[in-house]
This record gives sequence, C-alpha cells and structure tokens, in this order.
Amino acid sequence: MINEILLRRGNQVYIEGEYTFDSKEQGQRNRILTMMKNIESLGYVFSWQLCEQLMKLPLEVLDNCYLELVTLLKKRVGADKVYQPMYPNFPQEVMEKSDEELYWNAIVHYWSFGTLYPATKKKERLPLFDETNVSILTTGTKEELLQIFQHLVSANGSLSEQDLEDIQWYFSNIPEISNYLPEIIPYKENMAYIGVCYLRYAPLPDITLLHRYFHTGTDVLRLAVALSDGDISLKRNVRFRSFSRKERRILMGLFSEASGLLEEMHKRAEVFKRLGERLHPGEFQAEQYTRVRNAFGKIRAGKPVGHFAGRVEAALLRKDSKEALQILKARPGELARRLDVLLRMDMVQPDKGEKDWCDIRLQKMQLQKEILEVFSHAAEEVSTPVLLQVRTHFQYRNQQRFRYYYPKGKLGEARMIDNATAQVEEDVCRQVVEVCEQALVKRFTKLEAMGKVYLSEALRDYIVPFNQRAAQKAAKTLVRGSKLPFDEQAKVIRGFVWWTNMENGQRVDLDLSAVIFDEKWNYLEHVSYTNLRSKKYQSVHSGDIVNGGPSNGDGVTEFLDIDIDSVTMFGGRYVVYQVYSYTGQMFAILPNVSFGYMERKEVGSGEIYEPRLVRQRVDMVQETVVSIPMILDCAKRQMIWCDAGLNVQNCRAQRGGINVESNLSGVALACDIMVHTHRTNLYDLVKMHVEARGEFCETKEEADMVFDIEDGITPFDTEIILAEYMQ
Repeated sequence: MINEILLRRGNQVYIEGEYTFDSKEQGQRNRILTMMKNIESLGYVFSWQLCEQLMKLPLEVLDNCYLELVTLLKKRVGADKVYQPMYPNFPQEVMEKSDEELYWNAIVHYWSFGTLYPATKKKERLPLFDETNVSILTTGTKEELLQIFQHLVSANGSLSEQDLEDIQWYFSNIPEISNYLPEIIPYKENMAYIGVCYLRYAPLPDITLLHRYFHTGTDVLRLAVALSDGDISLKRNVRFRSFSRKERRILMGLFSEASGLLEEMHKRAEVFKRLGERLHPGEFQAEQYTRVRNAFGKIRAGKPVGHFAGRVEAALLRKDSKEALQILKARPGELARRLDVLLRMDMVQPDKGEKDWCDIRLQKMQLQKEILEVFSHAAEEVSTPVLLQVRTHFQYRNQQRFRYYYPKGKLGEARMIDNATAQVEEDVCRQVVEVCEQALVKRFTKLEAMGKVYLSEALRDYIVPFNQRAAQKAAKTLVRGSKLPFDEQAKVIRGFVWWTNMENGQRVDLDLSAVIFDEKWNYLEHVSYTNLRSKKYQSVHSGDIVNGGPSNGDGVTEFLDIDIDSVTMFGGRYVVYQVYSYTGQMFAILPNVSFGYMERKEVGSGEIYEPRLVRQRVDMVQETVVSIPMILDCAKRQMIWCDAGLNVQNCRAQRGGINVESNLSGVALACDIMVHTHRTNLYDLVKMHVEARGEFCETKEEADMVFDIEDGITPFDTEIILAEYMQ
C-alpha cells in the first residue's frame, strides 16, 4: 500500500530496507534494463536515481520489487484487465461490414443473451507506431509518505473517496500517525472523518485531542454522522446507529464545550432529535452536561429559538439592507455569501419622477459604499475558498445571460432560465474583486517565501479543487470543468468502458455512446449501439455487448472512436461521451466498471487497447444509471472533464429506454452548463501567491518552483494545492 500511495501521488517507489550490495555484473544491469523495457509498454521508465538504488538490491529482492511495481502500474493504467470487444479487428472491421451483417450479428448476440459473438478471427496488427510520452519513476521515502498524510489532513476543501481511504490506511497501519496531525484541520467534513479514524484505530486515543478540533454543535454532529457511516456533508438523511457508552460520553463531552449549541441545534432540529434518541442525554446527570441536556430538551419540545439566520432573513424580507448588514458584520463568512443580495437590493427603478429616482439612486450608491467598506474590513476573516469563489462570482457576474438550477440537486433535470437577477454595476463588481484579491495577497504574504517561480499559462484550464467529495477514483485526479489538451498529432480519441456482471450472476448491460453537437449545442449525430458508425464524421463503435460475463472473469469492453478533424470539418464542435446502464443497475453497486480514453495518432497500428496511450481512466462509482465522463471540444482540441451523473427516472417507460436518444436535451443542457460556467482556475490562485511571496521568472531552468502540467507542482497534485495554497 505504501508504493500504491507514492505511485499514485508522486510517481515514486519506496524500497524498504538498507542494502549495501552493489553489483556491477552485466547480468544485473540487463535484468533492470529488461524491467524498464516491460514497464515502458505501460508508459513508465526508471529514473537514474531509482536505477542506482535498484542496482544495490540482491536479485531476489529486486525481482519481488519488480513484481509489486508492475502489478500496481498495470492496475493504474487498466492493463490488469482483458479488453475484448465484439469485433476483434475494430475499427476497420465495423467500418467495412455491410449493414445487414452488423444487424444479423447483433440479433444473434441479443437472442443468445450475450453469449454468442461474430465468428471473426483476429488478424495480425501492425506494431504501435505512435510516439508516446513516458512518466519517470523516482525514489520515495517514508518522510515523503508522511508528508502526503499531512497534506491530506490539512486540506482546505472536501477530499475524494480515494483520499479518505488513504487517510484510513495511515491510521490503521502507522500507530504513531496522530503525532503528525496539524494544530488546525480547516475543513469540517475532513475533520469528522479524521476524528472517526482516530477513535477507531489509535491504540490509546486521547480524547483531549478531539477537543482541539470540534468546537461547535455542528462539528460534533458531523462526528456522530461519521461514526454512523453517514453523509458527513449533512446533505442526506442519516440513520444513527446505537453508540457505545464510551462513544456517547465522548459526544456529550464535546457538546458540553461547543459554542452556539442551541442555535446550531435549531437549524437542524430534526437531525438533532434523532441523534438525541441515540445519545440518551438524560442519563448524563453530571453538572457539566446540564447545558447539553437543556438544549436537547428544548429541541424535543419544539420551543422557538431566535437564531442568526432567522434575523438575517427577516431583515432581507423587509428590504432593510442596513440592519441586515449590521447583523452580518458579526459573521464575515456569512457576509461574504450574502454580499450579492445586499448589493443588488432595491435596484429596480421606482415608478416615480426623475428627481425622486435620482435621490434614491444616490442613497443606494452610498449604501453600496458602506457595504463595500464593511466587507473590506471583514474580508481578512473570510476563508480562502470563500474569498476565491466570491472573487470569481463578481468577476463574471454580469456576463451570464442565463441562470441554471437543478431541482433537488439533480443534474439530469437541469433547468435554464433567463437571468432576471438585477445587475450590479461593473464598477462595484470590480471593487469586490479587488477587495478579495487584496485580502488574499495580504494573507499569502505571511506564508513562506517561494523564491523565483515559473507559472505556466496552461494552468488557466485547470480548476481549483474546492470540492472533490464526489470525485471518482481515477488515474489522474481532475476537477470537473478542467481541460486537457490533445496531443498535437492525435487524430482519434478512443473511449472505452469495461465491466462484468454482478457477483450474484445478474446480467449487466452497459452502453457506451457519443453525441456530436455544434457550437450552439444543436444535435448533429450520435454513435451508439443503435448507430455503430458515422461515415460522415468517421466515428465508429466496436459493437453492442449485452452481457458482462462472470464478476471474476475477464469482463467485456466497448470502444468508441471519434475522428477529431472530421467532426470540425462538417460543422461539429462538441462530442459528449456517455455510459448508460441499460439493465438499470447504478454504477455504485457494480463490482467492476471503469471508463477511460486514449489518444491515437495511427488507428491501424498497435493493439485496440494500448496502456501507454491511456490519458485518463476512472473507476465508476456514481449512484446513477447514466454517466457523462467527458466532453471533447474538437475546435479547441481539448478534453473537458465532466465526471457527472444523470438521475434518469422512468425513462424506459416514458421516453423509450435508458439510452442516448432518450436523453439528448438533458445531456446538452448539463454539458452546456459544464462548459460555460466560470470557475476559479489554478493560474489565478498561484499568481496571487507569487505576487505575495515570490518572483516571476520566464524559464523553468532559473526557477526555484515550477507550476506546470507535467513538471513541478501539477494540477493533479490536489492534496498539495488544498493544503499549501488554499490556506
């Protein structure tokens, strides 16, 4: 597991133990060269530093090290799977067969419930002619392993499922790991998960450590939810389990020292009532628990409690901006979130004479000035993520012609309406942006100096990882909306989905599809199991497979090629890859399912699946039956990472099935939102850091720090970004 973490996060290899053996024999060197040749087919090579360390290993240790390494690398790029499409000579075979042959082969496959395939022999394929970039593996240390842990627990943003699993591994395998916890865990959700790991795995947990982190009633509520394996974001209902006496005492102790307890309990009264049923606060009669007992009693009795949010809402309903401002001053974070509402209130021109309207306008300008002054003083106490989001919001505020929203948070039911929200003057928006930037630069000035910094313009296409909570396990950690450029010589993008049946033998039928849209999201054509090829757009599907095979077997694969130049030549721009669970199982419950894509320069060379050409691969665990993993912008020659799930209900009965034809409008709207929504990019974040504590330089050679796609700190180092640059 040590090497799995180091490989995934830094392309590093840890060799345990100290070896003084130093062989200069040609046989030892040839052995290492052979190993390098084998892993090169996976897209990796050894660094000179790693080679020198491997040369010191006895042959038996060297062989074991290689076996572990190649197993992990194959898993990372998906080369541990068997990729068997319906037509083994894809894509030429599908393009050359007649419509009648394709139709008959599909019918035979369906009638046999996915057990019979076309009687086609695999032809000899040309060797891979594509030149590929390789990733360099270097040596890793235990100190770097521990540094990864410190970055994870110090992250100022939600972590992915993979990140949380790594944190659990640290606690369960390194007894002294709690000694490396920081003084402050900035993100509340992460704090709850870390608290549970500490309680479950620390040999002798020190409860006073928890009091260092859990300060409010909601903090303790998250800990109780995490102990019940619930949603620590508190967005879903939770079913609390029965807590042990020790756990109840810990939670009651934390509640007894929590600030603003009654007010926070009132905001989530029903959840706290259910928690109280498991805590039994009446059993804790000691004086230190009196405040907690009384608070739970008032919540159960439904007694009204005057609280902060209620006073703010009341003031806003009365359109009393000054009172709302005075209330919000006490909580800078809430002031930042409500800033747009305050600045745009009463912006509609009244039905009065010109003189009256001018007087009202002057009053409004004065009020806006007052609001900005208050915000400029409060900004220093607003968290970095919130300041960045406020900055981006006001930077592009008046450029949005439409507003998007999702009923009950469902992306598949996205709605688009005209943006009727009153505009805020550009000068006011600019001032808000300046206040945010000044506060951030001032904050970053207090951090350690960076020296000379090379900052690549390419980072403008990568989004700051505010929220990785729903991110799926992937070869590269990408934030939704980030854009990866195609290789300059790439001609075809080849997407693929691999899966098996359920463990109980239940059949699983997944469908890989792609829809081609023009620049205004008008539908042009699609490629799927209902339309295996498009000669116009030179795009082709490998054939519809309806049975994944045994869960412990080789699995099955569908491939789909998109010719980039053909799409743009005939008026297309966007290509949306989608995966549909035709048999209706959510991806989250499938034992084996993954999606990925390759960039191919010469389609006729190499195997259908070439590990070294895989640019991204993700294990699909979404609680949906439709997934949109990525969008291709063929005009700009870049991939837009989407990683979105669509909640499609009753589409089989109402709209013809769980397939691409039934969901064109929802897919187009969801992707339009993904492409055109403005988000804070990494370039802007790092730029403010350099302005505060560094110096820009033109080349990587003269730089003390490098920020680029492949070198130095990259957009894929999300744990470093969240821990060191979101403080």
